[in-house]
Amino acid sequence: MLEKGTSYFSVRDPKHAEEDLDRFKENGLNAVLHTFSERDRQYYTETMAEIVEASHDRDFTVYMNPWSIGRVFGGEALSEFIGKHPESCQVLSTGDRVPTACFNDPEFREYMRGWVADAAEIGADVLFWDEPHWYIPEWFDHEVPEGTWTCRCESCQELYEQEYDEQMPATRTERIDEFREASLLSFLDEMMELTAEKGLENAVCLLPSEDSDHGLRDWERLAANEHLDVLVTDPYWAVFDEESPEFISYFTDTVVSLSEEYDLKSQIWIQGFRLDDDPETIDDVRKATRAAIDGGVDSVFMWGYDACRSISGIACEDPDAVWNAYLDELPAE
Repeated sequence: MLEKGTSYFSVRDPKHAEEDLDRFKENGLNAVLHTFSERDRQYYTETMAEIVEASHDRDFTVYMNPWSIGRVFGGEALSEFIGKHPESCQVLSTGDRVPTACFNDPEFREYMRGWVADAAEIGADVLFWDEPHWYIPEWFDHEVPEGTWTCRCESCQELYEQEYDEQMPATRTERIDEFREASLLSFLDEMMELTAEKGLENAVCLLPSEDSDHGLRDWERLAANEHLDVLVTDPYWAVFDEESPEFISYFTDTVVSLSEEYDLKSQIWIQGFRLDDDPETIDDVRKATRAAIDGGVDSVFMWGYDACRSISGIACEDPDAVWNAYLDELPAE
């Protein structure tokens, strides 16, 4: 049976959340992703446990993501960690620090191990490693010199020298790209192993790109990880200035093929934010949803519920039309 879901965020009153969950159930959904940010972990842990319990009471599979933690995962949330631990942030090849945690920093890894423990205690079924990425300047509206890259913090330089028996250069090379990808995979492997030890499943959502600037060039290296259960990507066509459904079909085929080869579940996310109200755009949502389902994906989600109506900075111009376009294309079973 197809898994059908949405992300759910911001609402932290369990009674209000239950009303939304009831509506999702009536809409035919059977899975939900609850965001679990640094703020949630600090102030709403018990509240989140109530919301997760309410989700299970309605037979939802519950995913949980580290929403924008350290600013190395996707999400519209701020990070206190990078403010408290500037020494744990990434360092540009120019020597400047940027407001993004480093995957190789021991303090950040320790924080994330604690996050995993809390997410497991809350009762999540699947931990969703959401768009893990190195610093991307345009996401911060930052301008940096051409050829600038991360990360040259002390931890990265030490690990690089151990691996290659040479000092880390300031110029980007093929070895630098290899090291960045290996570091990202190392971080994910550690977190996913801990997640599996606690009895939860792991899903990793890669950005829909096959270059080292946005994640991994070779997705098979992740798919082969013994701790991975769900291979995911989010081909948000309007964000990447691509065509729907062609963009969706390409990446659906990618995750479905790798998932079949490595006995994983495949998942595709449909864009439900920053869309205009043009009828063709609404039709693009329908086409994208159909393309994912027709491509044989095991699970389809929309980011986010009600087409992000509650987040004015990214809300769709006609959220009801976008949300309903997604729901209308989901099979009834």
